[in-house]
Amino acid sequence: MAARGHDTKERILKEAQALVLKRGFSATSLDNIIQAAGVTKGAFFHHFKSKDDLARQLIERFAELDFALFEEWDRRADALSDDPYQALILFLKLFEEWLDNLRQPFAGCLFAVYVYESNLFEPEVNAYVKKSLEHWQQFYERKFAAIIAERPPKLEVSAAELAESIVAILEGAFILARSGEKPDLIARQSRLFRGYVKLLFDEDTRSRDAVA
Repeated sequence: MAARGHDTKERILKEAQALVLKRGFSATSLDNIIQAAGVTKGAFFHHFKSKDDLARQLIERFAELDFALFEEWDRRADALSDDPYQALILFLKLFEEWLDNLRQPFAGCLFAVYVYESNLFEPEVNAYVKKSLEHWQQFYERKFAAIIAERPPKLEVSAAELAESIVAILEGAFILARSGEKPDLIARQSRLFRGYVKLLFDEDTRSRDAVA
């Protein structure tokens, strides 16, 4: 029974996420979610006290899955190279390969939806979203700080600024990819940023500039 209940809850969360990413939170009713998940209202309210409770659990689930996926790529990249610069390049490539191999276009980023409709959510939900985005900022900032400690960048830029840049680029790409129906846009923007990182830190590039 416990396993069946977990499956029902997971199905509700999965269908709710798909609807919210497609329509937005305000335009997604509980009836829409219940119908898409194929459950009764009683089953829904057994797992969620309200739409606000669903909103909280939905973003927590999204963040956990998101972080787990990126942390796995991070572990794989670190296992392939001890050089922080090379590890970051490998990390971005793994992200891009994952996007390229998706059977369906990337559905979007739930963080972006929640930020756009922040007035709809309880303060604790907005605080969680803010904390999650800060987590990403800190994740990339640590990686760039490790690179800068070994390879001074060709331009004056801080680890925090580079971290802000990649988070802003990717979150913006998530939105544009959905609104403009350009599923390859996210991977393209990641590749462009990866090229920028190479220009900043690649030793071969710096050597050519020194000779010139």
